[in-house]
Amino acid sequence: HDQLVLVGKCKNALEANEFLQKGEVDLLFLDIEMPKLNGIDFLGILTQRPKVIITTAYREYAIQGFDLEVSDYLLKPISFERFVKAINRVLNTVVDDSHTASEEHDYIYIKADKKMVQVFLKEVLYIEGLSNYVRIFLSRGKPIISYQKLSYLEDVLPSSDFVRCHRSYIASFHHIESYSNSILEIGGKEIPIGGRYREITLKRLKPFEA
Repeated sequence: HDQLVLVGKCKNALEANEFLQKGEVDLLFLDIEMPKLNGIDFLGILTQRPKVIITTAYREYAIQGFDLEVSDYLLKPISFERFVKAINRVLNTVVDDSHTASEEHDYIYIKADKKMVQVFLKEVLYIEGLSNYVRIFLSRGKPIISYQKLSYLEDVLPSSDFVRCHRSYIASFHHIESYSNSILEIGGKEIPIGGRYREITLKRLKPFEA
């Protein structure tokens, strides 16, 4: 991959920890099952870490991985297509040294009505997927309709502010008025929480609870 440069390989977490102290790593590909200390425990002890993509054969660690804010979770065997998607996700969230994270994710451009429309992320309530189209509902103005897949926006939007709660919906954490085990209420509308997304969605809502 043209945008990746391999700077090191480590046999275990202790060796990786020593390597990371040099400050030369922007992205870490991390296995789960390793000698001395597994990948999840290793992430838990790091105070400062690069972007992390977990590469493992064990699906059951996914929730813990995303709780630790990994960029992606790849299950072996990993196809090249899926690998590239993970790299693109990281590249879309890399913050330039001269900007803060909030500035980096202040807005995106969406193609609608044959032009590129600026959408401020703080105004996005939720996004509904309709086959190959999406409807972006805003805190003011009419929804924006774009020929775009929901999965693309899931990759582009900052995971700190948005969650894929259903196969047809992405919701903004900042506009959730109330929620239960099956419903998010945003802007007076009830957004369903899909079965396969329930555990991750509710886990990610926990830090917002008083």
